[in-house]
Amino acid sequence: MNKLLISLCLLSLSLSSCKTDVDLLAPYKEVMVIYGVLDPTDSVQYIRINKAFLGEGNAYTFAQVADSFQYADVLDVKLERYKNNNFAGAINLERFEGPPLKDGIFASAPNYLYRTTGLDSIYQDSEYKLVVTNTQTGNVVTSKTVIVSKVGSITNPASFQTAVDFADPDNQFIAKFTRGNNAKYYDLNMRFNYYETEIANPSNTQIKSVFFRVNGVEYLSNNSLEIAVPYSAFYSALKRTIPVDLLVTRTARSVDLIWVGGAEELYTYYQVNRPPTGINQSIPQYTNIDGGIGIFSSKYSDIVSDKLLSQTSKDSLQYGAITKDLGFH
Repeated sequence: MNKLLISLCLLSLSLSSCKTDVDLLAPYKEVMVIYGVLDPTDSVQYIRINKAFLGEGNAYTFAQVADSFQYADVLDVKLERYKNNNFAGAINLERFEGPPLKDGIFASAPNYLYRTTGLDSIYQDSEYKLVVTNTQTGNVVTSKTVIVSKVGSITNPASFQTAVDFADPDNQFIAKFTRGNNAKYYDLNMRFNYYETEIANPSNTQIKSVFFRVNGVEYLSNNSLEIAVPYSAFYSALKRTIPVDLLVTRTARSVDLIWVGGAEELYTYYQVNRPPTGINQSIPQYTNIDGGIGIFSSKYSDIVSDKLLSQTSKDSLQYGAITKDLGFH
């Protein structure tokens, strides 16, 4: 029977891949699979650490046994902080059982992760080194990342601007901002907030939200960056994420604009693992884990909250061809 080495699918923000290699002769070698993205805006940091496995027989059967890819409680996991290349302290991460994974190739539970306790901060002016030691085998795996910092400034929408307009196809809204330190790319996301009222029972009104990605931009050399929000992109996203429901009416409330800046490793990982196009369907492997595989990087989230829609935007929401069936008024 073939010996199959299964690399665990890395679970991430749409940045995931899964690799299966056939190796008939090589002896077993411990391979850690690590996914971690530090974010200074989060109070708790999470690291996923699994292991590749080797065995005779049906690989899918092995994948349904959690011990095949989950480590026992044998890992020492820490984050070392360095400022100006000088050691500035360490954070020990604790092992805990997270929520079950979605049903799929791998066993859904138990799902062990590693986290900070919430008492330690991630500093924007520092570099962090992940050090994972298998106390049973002595294997040590490391990786480093700089920390992405807050956006320098956001000039559109301006702080004094109460309403934003997404309804003019010939004069589209453009988010304008300056890059934060160490950010290689930015995604612009939106959260659209609205009221939903039951027609048969008008006293039953709920506040609801939908979240979607608008577009992204890569940092090249100019710190001043722009991301356009085309008319079709905004309204098509609402059409895609809000179901038609003839039993309710809806009223636009506000939009939140959310910038997510990612470090260079995260951007490279995303670029490498995008679905292939063209004749060559193979996906190259990218990792910045020394002694293992996976990704360790950082991101930073900035938000501008509660911007109202302009009246023309509301009109397009109510009467426009894309969203007229969603019941807005």
